[in-house]
Amino acid sequence: MEFGQAVRIRRKQAGMSLSDLAERASVSKAMLSDIETGKKNPTLRVACNISVGLDCQISDLLDVPPEVQFEKLDGDRRKVLVDPSCGVERHLLSPPMVQHGIQVLMFVFPPSTEVYWNSDGPGVIEHVTCLEGQIKIVLEQGDESIQLDAMESANFPADADHRFINLENESTTRIMVVVDSSHRGKPAVMRTMNPER
Repeated sequence: MEFGQAVRIRRKQAGMSLSDLAERASVSKAMLSDIETGKKNPTLRVACNISVGLDCQISDLLDVPPEVQFEKLDGDRRKVLVDPSCGVERHLLSPPMVQHGIQVLMFVFPPSTEVYWNSDGPGVIEHVTCLEGQIKIVLEQGDESIQLDAMESANFPADADHRFINLENESTTRIMVVVDSSHRGKPAVMRTMNPER
């Protein structure tokens, strides 16, 4: 199932009109219609806004199996969204885990790109590992930031808007992100990030 189809199904299940979701997601009704019909691919920011409007994660809008089994997850089962505005790729590496509140994601950032991400809500924790290159993570609330080099990691409560910035001007940066929303609605047991020093 395509992203737009999943949005339409979830919107209808929630009893929302296109106008209702457009208002909740801060996306124009025309854009939302184009996404639902497959005429346009959303940027990651717009996809995030839509998922917030539907009270779910982006991964919930991808065709994910409900069961976890002992099995190899081949690359062709990976769910990939590409931001058409900047080329940043979002790979869902663990489709079966989404139903359990865990997302294992890999992002591929072309040189000098950034992605804005909405708050995931209270109780959601993100773990980020920079696999190659350099990434800067900025929490919009309080303007805190951390820079990660290859094989460095950070954890933070994802209850504020944040963004990832590829600090590499000539090469790709890859990061792995684990999002734990299994305790959503309960306080995240995390310390606050310290500003970059």
